[in-house]
Amino acid sequence: MDNFLVLFIGLVMFFIGQSIQALSISALIGFLSKRFKLKQRLREEERLRGGFVVLSITLFFLLMNSLFQIGLWALVFMLVGQFESYQDAFYHSAVNFATLGYGDIVMDQPWRLLGAMEAISGVLMLGLSTATLSSVFLELLKLRHGNSLRRSR
Repeated sequence: MDNFLVLFIGLVMFFIGQSIQALSISALIGFLSKRFKLKQRLREEERLRGGFVVLSITLFFLLMNSLFQIGLWALVFMLVGQFESYQDAFYHSAVNFATLGYGDIVMDQPWRLLGAMEAISGVLMLGLSTATLSSVFLELLKLRHGNSLRRSR
């Protein structure tokens, strides 16, 4: 197997993953700001409960996004013939995506490069998820405390 083909497959998967991440985070922000009417909801409800709901939705959405991407990588691992069981492919993919690197399952050469590329993708996607969660949390703090956050700077 040519390393160029493996690299190409990895780059295509990275592009698909980053597109999914960008589109889904945009959809999440749109959902929270327009349909959920975040500001109005937090003013009308008890702020603690409203914040809990918003953070719970955000966390669940980001988790599902990561699991979907892990599942896609696992599917690719199956398609290139590295796993007979989707369960094993999904486990291996999750370990790669989270950059745990247990090493209990190792793909054949040159397919190992896909694992490394998934790890790079996972670091970036999980970092973007963390930034999204931090942004939502900061918005909740601003809504809860109003201008007091701005004055303390």
